[in-house]
Amino acid sequence: SNIVKLLAALQSLAAPLTNIRQPLPSDAMSWLVLLLPLAAVAHEYEFPADRVLSALSDGGCPPGSGLRSWLCDAHIDIDHYELDNVGGFNIKLDGVRCSTFKVGDLSSAVSRRGAHNVTLSVAADELSFNCSIRRLDAKQIAFPHAEAIGKGTAGISGATLRAGLVAHLTEGVPRSVVTDERNCSLAVDPKRVELDLTGNIWIKLINAIKGVLIQTVVGQLPSIVTKLRSKADAALAPLVSNLTAYAEAAPPPELPEPPYKPALANWSASEAVAVADYVLNDVVGTDGPLGLNRIAELLTNGTGSLALNASGLLPPLELPVSRLGNLSLNVSLLNLSHLPSFDELNLLTPSPSEPLTLRAAAGMTKLGLGALAKLRVTPGMGSISSFPLLEMLEVHFLLDATHASAALLLAVNASALQTSDPRRLLDLPCLLRRAGVNASLRALRLNTSVLQLRVKPVAQGSLETELDDALNAAAAFFLATYDTLLPRLADNVAAGPVREALDELLRRLLAQAAEAAEAAAEAAGGVAPEGGACKPLPPLPPPLPP
Repeated sequence: SNIVKLLAALQSLAAPLTNIRQPLPSDAMSWLVLLLPLAAVAHEYEFPADRVLSALSDGGCPPGSGLRSWLCDAHIDIDHYELDNVGGFNIKLDGVRCSTFKVGDLSSAVSRRGAHNVTLSVAADELSFNCSIRRLDAKQIAFPHAEAIGKGTAGISGATLRAGLVAHLTEGVPRSVVTDERNCSLAVDPKRVELDLTGNIWIKLINAIKGVLIQTVVGQLPSIVTKLRSKADAALAPLVSNLTAYAEAAPPPELPEPPYKPALANWSASEAVAVADYVLNDVVGTDGPLGLNRIAELLTNGTGSLALNASGLLPPLELPVSRLGNLSLNVSLLNLSHLPSFDELNLLTPSPSEPLTLRAAAGMTKLGLGALAKLRVTPGMGSISSFPLLEMLEVHFLLDATHASAALLLAVNASALQTSDPRRLLDLPCLLRRAGVNASLRALRLNTSVLQLRVKPVAQGSLETELDDALNAAAAFFLATYDTLLPRLADNVAAGPVREALDELLRRLLAQAAEAAEAAAEAAGGVAPEGGACKPLPPLPPPLPP
């Protein structure tokens, strides 16, 4: 039977050979003689022509806008890729486009390996996709004059991709996070790889022995995975070192209070602030009939949870991911739980050494934070393209022993607070015009521990649920890796970027209020004689008779 196959292979080569106008070099002829016996044996691995890419074309892409449809519609473009010494060939691929990505099952797990290592593993089973190759250039290393040039299509089905990370801890501090050699692999069954090549005579010869070529390429997958691991480790190293260094660094210092001027209000000598401090901290406090815990129970009808509409309250969080595209996270709903657990409350606390500053502090034994967010993935103009992916995520944090403190600089002209009519203090446009308010957030500190971080599935679909499980596993891996550093990381984030963002928000609100005060002054017909944008107030009613 092999002789019959050999004759068939020779017959298929006869027509192209008659079109060769230049004599083949002797080494190329030797290469051809070596290939012909292989062509006969390779027929055992070939697929019939009518089955090329058939495994991937059946059924098409699922309808809808879910994750499976998005993956199936996506395509990845690779401009140029080289494979060195693949079965004696140096191969160059140009204009590769891979598409029709399908995933059977997605699984994930987190575990400890010894006392100092934490591992994260993710596995995708029954992977399939197909690729088109605009140009393939293959040179046989031993016979470089025999250059195969052509194009083709390829398809892979039933593959299994495993990826993993391992964090190496020293005294609870992550010193490195690298790809896990034990859990990084790509398993492909050569019999489930479909390949069809067209081109010159040498491409036809390769196509005739493509079964052998497929097995050779599949045998190269471990070395390809090793190269990809090296690149991933190089990308992870600076991220991990920078995050660890940021968490271990001292928090940013408080902004200094400007010099005090006699014309400014001295909060430490203010009777109104002293009364407010006594009422808020001693009369109200955390417990008791008017305490915060009692108020929280009344507001939540005894459930301890409160939902807040966050649409328009928080700006979308935009995360550009290089050329791959953009991630946008838009929070639409906030949920607070375990609210009746206040154990500290100190508001409007002045200090003689800081006459322009009011300090505040609050603490809770436990606090739950939840957010319903819409994740929008928009592929960029780079190598990955598909329609925008919209996914709803419900993220939950459970915090333990949370305590926050802040220092608010509030410089106000004392004359604005001195008025014979207390109703002037309630006229905000008037007060802002006369007070010349200068406010800033001097400091913000946070001390907390994260007990739990999880993602709850919202969207329907098995793949979405499995993806949420993978995100939960990634969150558990992060918590286990940065457990000892998370309190310091949270404090540094609060004292740095969060304080700066809130300070900018405060300044913007004051600027908007000042503009409103100017508009109110113009609407009132100008500036009142006492020097502020104060509308004349109706006379106070006469006192009641004794």
